[in-house]
Amino acid sequence: MSTLARTLKPTAQFLAAALVAFIGLAVAATAVGHVIDPVHVGLWSGPSVFSFGTLDDTIRAHQLPGSTLYIVTVMVVVLCFLIARELVGFARKGLARQAP
Repeated sequence: MSTLARTLKPTAQFLAAALVAFIGLAVAATAVGHVIDPVHVGLWSGPSVFSFGTLDDTIRAHQLPGSTLYIVTVMVVVLCFLIARELVGFARKGLARQAP
């Protein structure tokens, strides 16, 4: 395997871990936003949408109960944490193999 490939794989794993961590933080921020503004921020469900965050008035969707938002938020944040931790562990092992 070339040196570039050995360096690129752990870097991609760190980048993937950062993306997963960002998703977890965004979902957690939505839960905090729901506490501040429960009318406009939340977990939305409709015929063509299922999303966290805010929606504009053109999309027909209803807000699921707040308790559902918090349960889903805890599950998503825990999963994102576990996935990001594993990706960082794989990346660190890959970089450790390169060290002389």
